[in-house]
Amino acid sequence: MDEEVRIENFLETEKQKTFEYNFFKKAEDYEQWEDVDFDGFHDLERTFEVTAEDIKNYSEGILDDNPLFNDEEAAKEGPYGGLVAHPLFITPIGFWLTGDKGSGSWIRTPGAINPGQKIEFYEPVRPGDVIRARSQFHDKWIKRGKRYLTYLTEYYNQKDLLVAKWWITLILPKSKGGEAHQF
Repeated sequence: MDEEVRIENFLETEKQKTFEYNFFKKAEDYEQWEDVDFDGFHDLERTFEVTAEDIKNYSEGILDDNPLFNDEEAAKEGPYGGLVAHPLFITPIGFWLTGDKGSGSWIRTPGAINPGQKIEFYEPVRPGDVIRARSQFHDKWIKRGKRYLTYLTEYYNQKDLLVAKWWITLILPKSKGGEAHQF
């Protein structure tokens, strides 16, 4: 019999092994569409310390063999003078930083649909960077009976330099149960 294919078989980094992938586990604690309404930025509680292993593993996972993301020696000769993360590495950083409850936790809502996002990049992410984030409610609306929600999240490194801005929009289900997205 074939070995059962499980996500655990593919986890390599320490962060991957400690991340909770079952978003149903704490779904009752997630921020609800109806409750999102605040002004100003909210600092996310966690930070993400970037390692070369994180960068290389992500690049391998998305099948990008660019030496800037994979080969420390070759990257030293590149435009950044060393290894840098793929720009979309900000995505797993965002999920790592987002908590299981409170502001921004809606991003983990089971059944959510991603209709689009916009990311602006300002600084490369490098090994040794410690990334923190702050998010702000941006917009929410109903269109054709679907509930949309957008947050703006800004990512900063340990030097307080803006690394990226990410506007993420999701269509949230009307419930967390089986009737999600039904009219």
